[in-house]
Amino acid sequence: MGSTKIARTTRLSGSELRRLLELRELIKVESFRLPTGRQRQVLELLERSRPWEGEPPALPEMSRGELSRAINWRLGTVSLPTAVAASALLKQPRRKRP
Repeated sequence: MGSTKIARTTRLSGSELRRLLELRELIKVESFRLPTGRQRQVLELLERSRPWEGEPPALPEMSRGELSRAINWRLGTVSLPTAVAASALLKQPRRKRP
């Protein structure tokens, strides 16, 4: 028999589920306002959290719209710890251009 991975799931409490949904919406909305470099960082964080056998593949060059769509697509399966990390990345202060 081949080796298969068994996904371990934990049930979130009501407050944790509400927090996850709020963070997903925050990430979705705020990612549109981010500069391209920061959008790419958020997407890389979401990619690293997915269950890969090894290292996740490198992200191809994408336009701002493609980055936003990719972020939104991955948000449907993001876990609470990953959503918290992504929202922390969004809250980091941005550099102001002179």
